[in-house]
Amino acid sequence: MNKRSPKFSSSYEVRKQQIVLCLLFVIAPAALAQSQQGAANAPQPSTQMSQRGAVSGAHAGAGSAESVAPEGIANLKLSPGSMIDLHVFEEPDLDGSYRLDNSGEITIPLGGKVALASLTLSEAEAAVSAKLVSGEILKTAHVVVNIDEYNAENVVVLGEVAAPGRYPILTTRKLKDILALSGGMTALAGNEIILHRANQPDGTTETIHARGGMNDQTAMSVDINPGDSVTVKKAGIVYVLGAVNRPGGYVMQEEGELNVAEAVALAMGTTPEASTNKTRVIRKGPDGTLLEISTLYDKVAKGEAVPVVLHAEDIVFVPISGFKASFSMIQSELNAAATSTIYTLR
Repeated sequence: MNKRSPKFSSSYEVRKQQIVLCLLFVIAPAALAQSQQGAANAPQPSTQMSQRGAVSGAHAGAGSAESVAPEGIANLKLSPGSMIDLHVFEEPDLDGSYRLDNSGEITIPLGGKVALASLTLSEAEAAVSAKLVSGEILKTAHVVVNIDEYNAENVVVLGEVAAPGRYPILTTRKLKDILALSGGMTALAGNEIILHRANQPDGTTETIHARGGMNDQTAMSVDINPGDSVTVKKAGIVYVLGAVNRPGGYVMQEEGELNVAEAVALAMGTTPEASTNKTRVIRKGPDGTLLEISTLYDKVAKGEAVPVVLHAEDIVFVPISGFKASFSMIQSELNAAATSTIYTLR
C-alpha cells in the first residue's frame, strides 16, 4: 500500500532531476563571478616587479645598459639650453633645476648670474661655489651639479664625404668618429682636411694631412669639439685623353704629385697610332687663361728630359698621328674632360 506505482516513481525522478539542473544554473554563474572577482583582486607580483624593474632601470647608474649618459661625460661641456640640477649642501633653498639662457648663464636667487657655458660639470660646481662665496651669501659652499637635459652642439662636416651636414655631439670626439657619422670619405677625397675650431676667429683654420685616408691613425685621432667645422678637401685630378688605352681622370695619390710620364702610365700607356712627340699639357693659369705646354714626351721616355710636373685639373692630351695638336683643340679637350670617367688607385 506504501509502495509507489512505477508511473509515479518515474515522474518523481524526472522532477528531482529538473530541480537539480535549475539549482546548477542558478548557483554556477554566481560561483564563477565570485571566482573571477577574486582573481582580479589577487596580487600580481610578476607585473608589479617588472614595472618596478623598468623604473629602477631608467634611473640606473652609468654602468647599466639602460644608462643614457653620453660617452665622455666627464668632459661634457655645458651649452646654452642645457638644464642642470643644482644642490648646495649649506643652503638647500638654493637647490633646484636651472636652465642656461642664450648667453650660457643661470640666475641663482640672491647670487645673481653665473656663466656656465663651455664649462664641465666640475668646473660649473667651482664657478657656482665661488659666486656664492664672493657674493657673501655663504662662507663656504659645497656644490654638486648634475645634468638634467643635454643640449648637443653641431659639428659641420663638408666636402668629400658621403653625407655632408650637421651632426650633433655632446662631447669631444675623434676625427674618425665624425667622418664615420657623415658616411666616410669619398673616393675623390684628398689628403687635406681643414678644421675650424668653434673658439677661433673666422678664417683661422688648421690643416690635417691624412695621407692614408681613414687608415691614417695619427690624423684620425685628432680631437673634434662641439661647434667645430670639418672640411674634407677634394683630391687633385688630372685628365689623360686622346690616344691612350684608358682615357679618363686620375686622382693624384699620396703626396698629390704626378708627372706626365706617370699620368700616361696610369692610362695604360699610349695606343699604336699615338703621336707621342706632340703630347701636350693643357693648364688653366691663375688668371683663368688656358696654356698649352709641350711635354717632350719622347725625350722623357728615353731619359733625356725631365717630365713635366702636373697640377690639379691639368689635361694631358696625346694626339693621334696625323692630327695637329694645336691650341684650337683645347676647348674640345676641356669638354671631353668634363665627361671623363674618374679613376682612383687607393
